[in-house]
Amino acid sequence: MLSKTPLLEIDNLVVDFETPGGTFNAVRGISLCLEQGGSHAIIGESGSGKSVTASAIMSLIDSPPGHVCGGDIRFQGRSILSMPRAERRRLYGRHIAMVFQDPAAHLNPVYPVGWQIAEVCRIHGRPAGEAKRSAIALMDRVGIGDAARRYHAFPHQFSGGQRQRIMIAMAMALRPELLIADEPTTALDVTVQAQILELIRELQQENGSALLLITHDLGVAADIARTVSVMRRGEFVEEGTIADVFVAPRHSYTQKLLEARTSSRPQVTTADAEVLLEVKDVSIDYGSVRAVSDVSLQLRHNEVLCVVGESGSGKSTIANAILRLREITSGSICYRGADIHKLGRAELDAYHRAVQAVFQDPFGSLNPRMSVFDIICEPWSIQRSVLPKSEWRQRSVELMESVGLTAGDLGKYPSEFSGGQRQRIAIARALALQSEIIVCDEAVSALDMTVQGQIISLLQEIRARMGVALLFITHDLTLVRNFADRVIVMKAGEIVEQGSTEDVFSNPKHGYTKMLLAACPVPDPVVQQERRNAAKVASGGNQGAHALARGA
Repeated sequence: MLSKTPLLEIDNLVVDFETPGGTFNAVRGISLCLEQGGSHAIIGESGSGKSVTASAIMSLIDSPPGHVCGGDIRFQGRSILSMPRAERRRLYGRHIAMVFQDPAAHLNPVYPVGWQIAEVCRIHGRPAGEAKRSAIALMDRVGIGDAARRYHAFPHQFSGGQRQRIMIAMAMALRPELLIADEPTTALDVTVQAQILELIRELQQENGSALLLITHDLGVAADIARTVSVMRRGEFVEEGTIADVFVAPRHSYTQKLLEARTSSRPQVTTADAEVLLEVKDVSIDYGSVRAVSDVSLQLRHNEVLCVVGESGSGKSTIANAILRLREITSGSICYRGADIHKLGRAELDAYHRAVQAVFQDPFGSLNPRMSVFDIICEPWSIQRSVLPKSEWRQRSVELMESVGLTAGDLGKYPSEFSGGQRQRIAIARALALQSEIIVCDEAVSALDMTVQGQIISLLQEIRARMGVALLFITHDLTLVRNFADRVIVMKAGEIVEQGSTEDVFSNPKHGYTKMLLAACPVPDPVVQQERRNAAKVASGGNQGAHALARGA
């Protein structure tokens, strides 16, 4: 009996990068086999080597500084690494395609999206007219409504979820045998994430394609993959079926990843604490569009209040209004009983000292041309009465150590740190003015789960030590359950549900809250399968799922 050749084989792959500090071993002798129609996930933290592995398959490693130093990658029995460049170009797109993490960075902003989808077909020999018809059909298939008209639209005219659908359409244009998806749902809302995963699953089944998923989210892996490799520091530390690895993990690192996703954290009772911030009947308009409608909330001393909802729900708009980055149309925002829009200059300065922010993208919120020392000191240079300049150095060291960094890091620049470390620097800056309130706007949404856990633990420690209140904006309800004292759920600019975290999670009353909870993937393949079956029954099969996709 003849043995069947795997679709993809990675055999003892080694990838090194040359750095000023010496050779960095990014991938250290990994091997895997993926059969036709199979679905395999590589999971691990940032820096584990999983995206480098995907880049090696697609010949996307910049050389220098990166080099494939050993092993082989074979597709349908043929070595990709030894293929002539022209043959590899024919392979990619037609037989192997990739969906990247950030569609905004991989879609050309100066060309219409339809033209870019059609380009994939044109490059591989299809006539222009046929390529355009295929692109429109693909846009319709992935849920882009009015596809013929929106063929001519540009990437910035689409939402994040829609841009990811366009990337999927480009990848599936020629019905490739292998689809590589590198963090395809990172930072997307949970409902949009569920739709994107369902779309990938449907297209994989329609085309008979194999899927190689790169992710740090164990819930996403459990939802879509059948087998998994757990990667750490360039090596596979555990492999097997999703059910075996997630139900009975053998390696301590896998156990740590699962614990980071499911562990619970104690909550603090703050019902009788002083009200620091009160939002009363606030409405906010963007031109003729009402973004927030009659929202009211209170934040008490030492409380963690989480505001959850999808993109466009108004949660970040409220945060910006509290920070005085967005004017309100009606209502009031009061700090310790005083309306912040009626404060004098000195009182407003005091308010800005009391209320600080940590934003979603630490690289975007930290000036890349400033050293960490200058970043930490910037609030003191603006609020000169807070701290004498002679004490800046010592206080900077104390703040860095309080967020788990060192005095030696003060001379470095943001580009020299990981995403989690940059967020620690942002937190240190927010603490520089001895704030009473920190507004965290999606502060951990793009971080690995273990790094998320570290940042949340850090915020809890700061809360316990300094009595800081946290207004936490997020779309991750799993994170909220482990962290918040109270939860507010927003939809279309309005609060649809609020209460203690335990009440909202154990007994959700609004249908939207129930939908958000159901859309959160959990690292349990049995639960995820049950959810998929229930969703199909509720939607009446795939046609209902397609209709849901078109509404995203």
